[in-house]
Amino acid sequence: MRMDKKHRDSNTPEVNPEPGPCNPGKTERYQAGYKHEQAGKCPDINGEPCIQEEDSPAAGPEIPAEGPGAPAAESGTPEEALNEVIQALTLERDQWKSKAAEYWDSYLRAMSEMDNFRKRTERDIHTRINRGKSELILPLLDVLDNFDRALAAGEKNAKADQGSGFKAFYDGVALIRRQILDVLAREGVEPIEDPVGKAFDPKYHEAMFAQEGGGEHGTIVQEFQKGYMYKGEVLRPSRVKVIR
Repeated sequence: MRMDKKHRDSNTPEVNPEPGPCNPGKTERYQAGYKHEQAGKCPDINGEPCIQEEDSPAAGPEIPAEGPGAPAAESGTPEEALNEVIQALTLERDQWKSKAAEYWDSYLRAMSEMDNFRKRTERDIHTRINRGKSELILPLLDVLDNFDRALAAGEKNAKADQGSGFKAFYDGVALIRRQILDVLAREGVEPIEDPVGKAFDPKYHEAMFAQEGGGEHGTIVQEFQKGYMYKGEVLRPSRVKVIR
């Protein structure tokens, strides 16, 4: 059974209600577009404000998030960014250059100290070697003195009898003495010059006796024991007699 629209129940809502203040028609909705700037209270028939849809937030400029993962904002022009990079690289270069100069100076100091240590060690080694040799050579000089005394004692007899066997013995002893002097000379040992008639020098001479008068004061008149030098240093001074 069909029911007429006019005889429908008043409680039954209409399918297409008439447009009202809170229910605008389709044409008005699309034309007005819900002007949000003029939207306020839209009272309905009963005077109650109608519920309107919340305005969607307008799309504004995107604010970058802060934090370690946020993209770095560009500052300035590309030229300024390039200048900042150049300044940073220049500063880093200067720092490494300073460190390189410091390390080079430390290297040179270490090399100098090592060279000085090497020279000092070599000098100490040579000093010890020379001291050891001088301690060995010094007793040999006493043996050489005995050769000198033996030759001095037999010199007269050797000259008197040229054809005897004593002369051959004398020449053999003199040859041995000369060989000893050659060996000592190769090691740097040299006899001090004959001091007789020269002024006394405490660096090379040792006064054993003194006599009154007979010449100028400090003049050496006799040598008792020959002195020797070892590599420019006095190994044993000459023992002499001087005029007081």
